[in-house]
Amino acid sequence: MVLRADDELRHPFSDDYHWRESVYFNFNDVENQIGGWIYYWVTPNREARTGMLVSFYHGANPRTDGGQAALTSPDHVLRDGDNWLYFYNKDGEALEPANFDAVDFGGLKLSRLAPLKSYALSFEDDVGNGFDLRGEFLTAPYDYADGVHPTPAFIALNRYHRAWKTKGELRLAGRVYAVDCTGDSDHSWGTRDAPTFGSNLFKMWSFRTADGRVMISVLKQGVGGVASGETLALGFVSIDGEMSSAANVETSAEYDAAGVQSRIALRVTDALGRTVTASLDRMHSYLGYGQAFWGFEGVGQYQVEGHGEAPGLVSYFWPEHVTGAMLRAGEVA
Repeated sequence: MVLRADDELRHPFSDDYHWRESVYFNFNDVENQIGGWIYYWVTPNREARTGMLVSFYHGANPRTDGGQAALTSPDHVLRDGDNWLYFYNKDGEALEPANFDAVDFGGLKLSRLAPLKSYALSFEDDVGNGFDLRGEFLTAPYDYADGVHPTPAFIALNRYHRAWKTKGELRLAGRVYAVDCTGDSDHSWGTRDAPTFGSNLFKMWSFRTADGRVMISVLKQGVGGVASGETLALGFVSIDGEMSSAANVETSAEYDAAGVQSRIALRVTDALGRTVTASLDRMHSYLGYGQAFWGFEGVGQYQVEGHGEAPGLVSYFWPEHVTGAMLRAGEVA
């Protein structure tokens, strides 16, 4: 289907307890070695109907409870030597009336400047941390409904991703960072069945080459439980301005004892038969997550065959019963 400007806004919701609509903006600030994660959602049939989180991270932050530990720190920053993690989130019982073009919740503001083209993002927490960013989209929103494989019903009714670039200022723990970088953004709506989602592996990769000729945002989504090994390729490949659905994703990686990936190899084939091969030796920065399922989100420099370096992101999550030792031993892919 062709996505319209109205698809940047909220969609009618059902009475399903698991119904959720969300937007996120992630980026890889190579210059400052910082990863960014900006997230806003509404869950109209739950006790907490509106929520947001903002997180920035520098260096290795492997603790899966690091977000909550940072939130309760005096300046919402968890430090370990040169590594640090900022985390702030808020939930509200009321369903916020504002649409997704004029969000103002928990100190986070998302304002659409031009439909399908640009957003202004700003934030200020309770201790003076914040940011002012302007984001411009580098691709059209890629509708997952047009993909080779349908989006599993437990994830969303529909979803789109797009590449974006952002520029502005980040103020954190008394320091100001100039931000000028690229990343990935998504918008999804419909059922998000967390127990089913959490029983499957989830892996995501996104990057953009310096010349903009290659842009990728792809998933390898488990659909039958980790033991079954069944997965689907989702997402898009954009080469020289032509977008196409991901058809197959092949990947391998090494793991340390905590389950942190390195030496990531990626081979993506799209519906047009085009193949992009890339590798990521290590993430320059990452954070852990652990609630119902666990894993890591990080940023690093991909090497794209035939195209050189490409800053990007990588996310991967597993069910609770999977351990870092299992991953390191190759018992789970």
